[in-house]
Amino acid sequence: MAKTVHENQYFTVTLNDKGYLRIYQKTGGAVVIPTVGDSYILIEHQRGDEVLLEFPRGFLEQGESHAVGGLRELKEELNLDGVAVQVMGELRTDSGLIQDNIAAVQCTVTGTHGITLQHSEGVLTWRLMPLPALMRAVKAGEIKDNFTLAALMLLLAQNA
Repeated sequence: MAKTVHENQYFTVTLNDKGYLRIYQKTGGAVVIPTVGDSYILIEHQRGDEVLLEFPRGFLEQGESHAVGGLRELKEELNLDGVAVQVMGELRTDSGLIQDNIAAVQCTVTGTHGITLQHSEGVLTWRLMPLPALMRAVKAGEIKDNFTLAALMLLLAQNA
């Protein structure tokens, strides 16, 4: 029998009789791959004590689809509107610990002229990167966010 040890609007954390924690995500999330022509927008995001280069992402709101949530996150974090959206596939954070519902969502945008950063959520700046530069950043260890790496893999697989 699992005992709830923490709960908020996004997660329930339980501890079972063997001492194992389990995290249940309530609404899911979207990792957004903002696409401008043949390039992609990444953000530098303050997460705790480090700054990560990543695709925008966030939790879904209750009843929201991954596509709608991805478009909303794109608007919130960068003030951009997507003109086309495609769910690329599902992602699992850590299947042994977390039961989640996350998808990578590619959103096509027409340009970068309207970008306004969501500083209140830790978004520091943004970069427009063509795929070769993105791959160099992965190789150099500049991109280590698991959501971004997994979403990038789905993007590469879709285009292979």
